[in-house]
Amino acid sequence: MKNIFAVGETTYDIVFKNNQPSHAVVGGSALNTAVSLGRLKLPVHFISRIGNDTIGNLSAKFLTENGVDCRYISRFDGQSRIALAFLDEANNASYQFYHGNKSPRIAFPQVKVDDIVHFGSLNALNNKGRKNLLSFLGKASKVGAIVIYDPNIRNVSDADRATTIAKVEENMALSTIVKGSTQDFIRLYGTSDCDMLFQKFRNFGVKALFITDGDQPTILKTELLEKSYNIQPVEAISTIGAGDNFSAGIIYGLWKNNILSNNIETTDEQVWDEIVSYAHRFAREVCLSEMNYITEEFANLHFPC
Repeated sequence: MKNIFAVGETTYDIVFKNNQPSHAVVGGSALNTAVSLGRLKLPVHFISRIGNDTIGNLSAKFLTENGVDCRYISRFDGQSRIALAFLDEANNASYQFYHGNKSPRIAFPQVKVDDIVHFGSLNALNNKGRKNLLSFLGKASKVGAIVIYDPNIRNVSDADRATTIAKVEENMALSTIVKGSTQDFIRLYGTSDCDMLFQKFRNFGVKALFITDGDQPTILKTELLEKSYNIQPVEAISTIGAGDNFSAGIIYGLWKNNILSNNIETTDEQVWDEIVSYAHRFAREVCLSEMNYITEEFANLHFPC
């Protein structure tokens, strides 16, 4: 059986509206993706580190209760990571992070051909543990796993741009699919032109590129296909987790259609349409709630086992 591995930070999100605490949820980019996949009853494993504090215990319990395999989570004696998320008038979030005070070595699993590995965000650029992460991704790529990378670049200073781009491109060279926002690519390259970006990324070995842009159309680019997909308008309660659940929709679509690393390039348009429809539905569902993941009701009603 194919397995899914999500690699990333575990964060406890305290959400503010009108500068007042509104609610708190277990979060983190890859974690949000993993929880939605767990609620869909897919065999998803989360690879992370969590403190042995109250927040860490809450997070581990939440993941287990939502069908996420936690055997590759490293626990440490110290404080877990916290994020303050401030929603603006359009319910888009800006963040302030309080990092965990220790970074223990992660024991990465053995990945098999056609497993799916998802990674990205700041965790994929962190110097701490980067050598081990790249080694894991390299092995996954070599055996023929599908590796999905979401850069999720929040900000890049002029002083750090060259270093950040080098790390991002090192990550892309180990990836099968890249999914990013127009803001990601503009911050990195000053453009979100899909043709220009795909030609660049294809040289790294990337086989498919998704570019999202909020409520503007999603662009998909492969060697054989370039297509624009309109977004159904939504009055968002919160956009936290929308991009992460777009990724969950991609993974669900790949899984459901038995897309393998060696047939991504020949996947036909109808299948890509279905995959994008899942990505849009999952992202929309998250925007309609205060949670970072699809609800159990949504998963059970629309995607029963």
